[in-house]
Amino acid sequence: MKFLFKISFVLSVFMMSCTSHNDALQGRWKVDELAFDFDERKTTPEMIAQYGKEESKNELVFKNDSIVYIKMYRYDGDYYYRLDEDNVVMFGDKNSINNKLGVYKNATIHSEINTVIGKMDIKWIRDNNN
Repeated sequence: MKFLFKISFVLSVFMMSCTSHNDALQGRWKVDELAFDFDERKTTPEMIAQYGKEESKNELVFKNDSIVYIKMYRYDGDYYYRLDEDNVVMFGDKNSINNKLGVYKNATIHSEINTVIGKMDIKWIRDNNN
């Protein structure tokens, strides 16, 4: 009986060590907050509002521990991703995962993106409805 307990304990520890912290990301994510830092001499608040309305439809879908579907700014498709030791979500193609998607912290992802109209800050939250 003790032998079976030891085996089950060792297997439990092994199974827990095999789970990836990427698992915390799996599922659909939606835009929770969107903010812009822009030059008012080049862009009007009305243009920013229109741009924000479109960008608020963006989504991330972490399909498994290595593939994320991104619909954001100029990205639209499946990409490889990884979560590094500093909780930075990186993405790219299978040969080069070197684009920063954002930082995962407190069950949110925070992205900063430079666009043609200025810097866009996005706070992503998990969409529990899907």
